[in-house]
Amino acid sequence: MPEKKWRTGSAKTLFARPIRKIEYPFLIKAMKEDGLHAEITEKGIVWYHGEYKIIRKYLREMWGISVHQMKKFETHILETNPFGGYYEGNNYIDG
Repeated sequence: MPEKKWRTGSAKTLFARPIRKIEYPFLIKAMKEDGLHAEITEKGIVWYHGEYKIIRKYLREMWGISVHQMKKFETHILETNPFGGYYEGNNYIDG
């Protein structure tokens, strides 16, 4: 499965390159263009492609994101809610 191209530079390195906070908007934009979105729930973030749930492991592999990078990225999502909507009770509401 080929990785999605969302930033410049080589994807083939011995260690994962850090994702800087200034790169998050580029990753989020690329994910939105690909039909991905993240919903904030009581249990954490749930990823979707359209209406289908995506397993985090496969999402990371597809986008070339390490476990540590994903934790930091999801913290950013929780803090900024870049995919929109808000969580109220047991219902995720667009708005």
